[in-house]
Amino acid sequence: MRRTFWFVVCLLIGSGWLLARGLAPTGKGAHPPAAARSTAGKGELRLFETVTPKKGLAAAAGPAALRVIPGKPEEAEIYYNEMRTELVGFPQPTLQKSHIADMLLYYGFPVLLAKDLESLDPAVLMDFEKLRKAVSNPAPFEAAYRGRPLQADEIIAARFFAPKIVNVRDPKSPQGIPAGGFGWRKVVRFRAREGSAARGAGLDFFYLLFNFVTQEPAFPPPTAHAGQLQGLLVPDYNRPRKLRDVYFLVFKKLDDRDEPEQVGTYLEATFDLVRVVPDGRYYVPRSCGQCHGTVDGRQQGAKVNYLDTDHWIDRTGKDDDFPQVPAANVLVDGVPQAYAIFRKLNRTIEAQNAAVGAQGFALLATRKWLALHREGGPTADRHVEPLDRGFGDAPVWAAGTSPDRDLLPMLNRYCYRCHSSVAYHVFDRAAVKLRQGSIIGRVNSTNDKVRMPQDRELDDTTKARIVDLMRALK
Repeated sequence: MRRTFWFVVCLLIGSGWLLARGLAPTGKGAHPPAAARSTAGKGELRLFETVTPKKGLAAAAGPAALRVIPGKPEEAEIYYNEMRTELVGFPQPTLQKSHIADMLLYYGFPVLLAKDLESLDPAVLMDFEKLRKAVSNPAPFEAAYRGRPLQADEIIAARFFAPKIVNVRDPKSPQGIPAGGFGWRKVVRFRAREGSAARGAGLDFFYLLFNFVTQEPAFPPPTAHAGQLQGLLVPDYNRPRKLRDVYFLVFKKLDDRDEPEQVGTYLEATFDLVRVVPDGRYYVPRSCGQCHGTVDGRQQGAKVNYLDTDHWIDRTGKDDDFPQVPAANVLVDGVPQAYAIFRKLNRTIEAQNAAVGAQGFALLATRKWLALHREGGPTADRHVEPLDRGFGDAPVWAAGTSPDRDLLPMLNRYCYRCHSSVAYHVFDRAAVKLRQGSIIGRVNSTNDKVRMPQDRELDDTTKARIVDLMRALK
């Protein structure tokens, strides 16, 4: 059976919305703000198209809605062709005919097989002595790395429950299984090795993301294949050669019948907006940009999104969407070791966000996670409750106060999926207050192109509760 993944993008838009508004950099040498770049025309990839709603909203909601543009095959081809010219020394003449193995070779990891990356535990991938004994091609691996073994942190990997890729729109099974299954991810980060072609070309990191679904509330066994694979290339920002801030890639699944592991041009998914993309295909780079903070045609200002362990655990609460998932199953690699890995990953992500000028909510959210989970701190290796995670201008969300104690958990459940990376962050109370009228209007709307959230239909009682709490927000 063909697996479907639910990569959901919901867009809560104020009357004067800019995607990267909160990410506009300041200071000498920073990128120009998104508003300035939007006048470039030719150099801009508009990620959304404006549509006129059939029914009016509350005045604060603005006169028009936006609908995500899925992109086009020819646009993806042009993007990959341009990208290939910038990847100096890449081992294949085109990206479109290349495979995961080619990118690994480019980064200095020859003969490391994608099937081993998919199946082996992170603890094995990150320990060279364990890895050399576990790979499925020991003789070539030994020959490739005998003179120069892999070093600490050249490979970092982690596995986790991923509520962002779970379908919450359609009814669950009688057993409580979401339509399409529970979502899980495995992220593997490679640092370009010294002497590699990627390092010579000015690149730093390659993120490879495996997306799995299961019928059981636990990470799949090693024999399971991911349904889709995504990639990000991140440059070394200290190098003089200017590259794009992020490069987006899609790879076909390892058990694809025709072209396993080959670069693809689209995610075969639904973004759950208004069912306007019949084939469910969303093409690079246009459909990748909105969650990574860029409207620029060269991905200026694009950010790597931080890994929020607390939110994943929140979503398994008894009053949330996935109580069937034991909280202990969320961080698949165990506690405290999983937190140590996420600290490393989020420190790198913080540095990347700062380097591209993400001075708004994205950087603040990453820094808040790092502060709460700092090594040796009281909450270093444990879940932190939502009301203790607020950031931004005062007053921040506060436990024991009204409407905070009731409103934030609802925003965390129904809005975080998009509004932790698009436009603003729900844990920034001031940003929510600023959009008070827009949120009320969109929650009340019955227009599919305008209403929020767009990943599900809320019942009238839930809508009324959110609206009442939003009205009470001072």
